[in-house]
Amino acid sequence: MPPGLRRRETPPEWSIPCPVPTCRAKPGSPCHTPTGRRLAADSHPSRADAWLVQTTRPAA
Repeated sequence: MPPGLRRRETPPEWSIPCPVPTCRAKPGSPCHTPTGRRLAADSHPSRADAWLVQTTRPAA
């Protein structure tokens, strides 16, 4: 199968739930608009920020 037709990998920020109250995407699923449509960017910026904070936090 050509590489362009293969299923793309999920973004790393999908490993956490979306913090946007109107989205509530669960881990492993894309973000949605308040009307239920999937975001073109796949994730809200705040979800990517939250994931980044979690992964760069020093271990306690």
